[in-house]
Amino acid sequence: MAQNSARKTDANRRDKPRLRSFMAATVLYNNGQSTLDCVIRNFSEDGAKLALPAEVALPDRFDLAVPQRNKTYRATMAWRRGGEVGVSLEDASVATLDAVLRQRIRMLEAEIAQLKSRIVQLTEG
Repeated sequence: MAQNSARKTDANRRDKPRLRSFMAATVLYNNGQSTLDCVIRNFSEDGAKLALPAEVALPDRFDLAVPQRNKTYRATMAWRRGGEVGVSLEDASVATLDAVLRQRIRMLEAEIAQLKSRIVQLTEG
């Protein structure tokens, strides 16, 4: 009973209603070098509840890429209970996202080149 009361209080503090959802998203942190897939369980333009593995440590602030909305948000963790995380959201700058994604692409391309080189070494040797 107390838990239902707490949920109602949390919902009443929100400026905008949250809609239930089941959207794929990606958490980006460590300057875009670390990523984590998650599911958005409820969503509004200024907040969301994310489902992700409970054992994963997250920073207090990170970027949340939501492909279905073609948008990335700057997320600030408000609470965490096991595999659920509540976050407040702000629009992330498109320029910031582009820079992070370009950096990540360069890193992945370099890693692919190294792996191809290693495959050649292993198959020729």
